[in-house]
Amino acid sequence: MLKGSSFRFLNKKTLFLLAIAVVVRMILMPITLHPDLLGHSFSAYFFAYEGKFNLYDTLANLSPTHPLVKNFGISDIFIYPPLTYYTLGIFRILVKPFTDPNFIPWLMENLSLIHSYPNLGKHLFFFKLPYLFFDIGVAFLLAGLFREEKKKNAAFLLWLFNPLAIYTSFMMGQLDLLPTFFTVLSLYFFQKKRFNLSVFMMGVAASYKMYPLFLLLPLVFLLTDKFRERIKLAIIGIFPFLLFIAPYLGSSAFRAMVFSPKSQKMLFMGWALSGAEVVYPFVLFLTIIHFLAFYTKKKLSPSIYFLAVLLLTFSVTHFHPQWFLWVTPFLIWELVENDYRHLVLTLAISSCWLALTLLFEPSLSFGLFNPINPQLEKAVGFSEILGRYTDVFQLKSLIRSFLAGTSAFLIFKLFAANKEHGF
Repeated sequence: MLKGSSFRFLNKKTLFLLAIAVVVRMILMPITLHPDLLGHSFSAYFFAYEGKFNLYDTLANLSPTHPLVKNFGISDIFIYPPLTYYTLGIFRILVKPFTDPNFIPWLMENLSLIHSYPNLGKHLFFFKLPYLFFDIGVAFLLAGLFREEKKKNAAFLLWLFNPLAIYTSFMMGQLDLLPTFFTVLSLYFFQKKRFNLSVFMMGVAASYKMYPLFLLLPLVFLLTDKFRERIKLAIIGIFPFLLFIAPYLGSSAFRAMVFSPKSQKMLFMGWALSGAEVVYPFVLFLTIIHFLAFYTKKKLSPSIYFLAVLLLTFSVTHFHPQWFLWVTPFLIWELVENDYRHLVLTLAISSCWLALTLLFEPSLSFGLFNPINPQLEKAVGFSEILGRYTDVFQLKSLIRSFLAGTSAFLIFKLFAANKEHGF
């Protein structure tokens, strides 16, 4: 995929820094744990060890006396499209030789005793290990978006050493790296003018988490002005998503979980028109972004539209910290492409993410290190400490408002810088 000159930036210094980045990840993998990793592991277990392909009906039909239902619950662990669970299940199959097949069944029965398990660190390491290959893949794809060796090197290292990528995938063990990888791969194929592959990969990304569906139409509009070509590209793009969900559309468990209110968080904010009707800011501004892509005479980089859509999403949504990984590659692209002209804005946005993350429950900050010290699970969080002196919800609301304002200004700057392209 990445051939020839794409690798010329890999000098001894860069390879040494790559090795350091990998070592940092490998050190953190066995000593950090977030409960969501357990949820993913329980779901993957049924695929990898019991051969269950329809996890939605399998989990929904578990007896109330099943240890998973009694001790953990199933309401939050099968809320993603099917490809997510196929991939996680394949991951578990790949690491089978290195893990105890009885670990997950034991954990279902003894969740409160997890820290007494003698090989917990080893299992955490191998459960997170497959993400390492996708993570390094994103670094190479970002480097491949640039021609200059200096910019290749900068994008490569910015990804490897940005704390959010390390935090999300190798501390929390979240799966957001998978759709992120395929959105960046889509952008890579766009730049290589392999347009069918570009939209197809965006559809694959949406088969892990559905947010890339919001990126598909701007990508299609930027690829061609011809109506028939746009229809064809849109069909190619949506095909992988429909392919993977089609077998499950008849499942009430699938529909209830994958299309639950949790998948519609961006619609929680509404501007009241009457007692029953609202205008959704997300839909309003998403429509504007899509029409900008539709009517632009000279096409801008799709990264600008991806940034606009994703920053809009975070501006009007009570987002989970790991979601911010979705936008991180495109913020890195913008920094490198524009010679760090908007560094202050990017740092401001990143600082808002950090502050909001620290104000979540402790399991998302120092509580992640509970494999080292189980007492950290009971530690008082920053939010509770600050709550003794101020209204924390008001503080978080101010931070979110600042994030929204900064994001809007950055997107305005990016479009204004290209105003000579016209509409």
